[in-house]
Amino acid sequence: MGILESITGIGSDVVNTGLSTISNILVAFITPLLDVGKTMIVSNINPFHFQSLWVVIVGAISSFYFLVFLIVGLKFLLGSYDAEQRKDAKEWLKKAILLVITVNASLVLYSLVLDLSSSAAVMLWDDRFESLFAIENLNVTDIMWLGLFATALLLAVITLVARQIFLIMGVMLFPIGLFLYFIEPVKVYGSAIVNVIGGVAFMNVLDVVILIAVQLFWAEFNTMQVMNILAPSLGFLFIAVANVVLFVLAVLKGISVLGVKVNVETIVKAVAGTVAV
Repeated sequence: MGILESITGIGSDVVNTGLSTISNILVAFITPLLDVGKTMIVSNINPFHFQSLWVVIVGAISSFYFLVFLIVGLKFLLGSYDAEQRKDAKEWLKKAILLVITVNASLVLYSLVLDLSSSAAVMLWDDRFESLFAIENLNVTDIMWLGLFATALLLAVITLVARQIFLIMGVMLFPIGLFLYFIEPVKVYGSAIVNVIGGVAFMNVLDVVILIAVQLFWAEFNTMQVMNILAPSLGFLFIAVANVVLFVLAVLKGISVLGVKVNVETIVKAVAGTVAV
């Protein structure tokens, strides 16, 4: 009987050791992700760190300045005897001057946009959110819940990293968008680019609003022990979903600016069907 109990005890110890090992692995995986997620929600990239990319793009754009002013000069020349054409030429000249100024100041303007979004996020940030990013509040003995939390957090961090990558691309895309915006025949393309960049730039503000809702939900049901892990899990899952939805909506807004009709209902059903599968 003693031998049987010893064998049974060994089996239980092996299982407990295995579960403890898995918990430790998940905790080690979660801890740095929490720091990354918090940092990426309240701060943006510094576009001046990627100024070399901006210089290349602006240098390429500047090669078209001569062509733009040549068109303006031709409009003045050909429309010298026509009041309507002279008015059109003056409009082109005004846009050409604004084009040169805004494109060459685009890095500063882009930095101001990112500073505005990060400032809005910091202003809305509450110290109570720290509990959502504290591993001590999690029940590390429950593998299933810990796995759910790790999955939700990973998905949220993936979308936040993707946002940061897009913001880096924005250093190059923003001057292109501004350049196209001031050229009337391709203005819609510039507007589409600027719309998408604007949507992604303020994505972190939506993330903080979600954290506010999650914190209120958690405070309402804080007597339930399971909320210590369920609330932050839902919060990060909602952040992941909201970031994807906001990016898709920004792209659809950009496409609609181009005059392309998009059936949003069909896209939503397709996405829902994919998630369900």
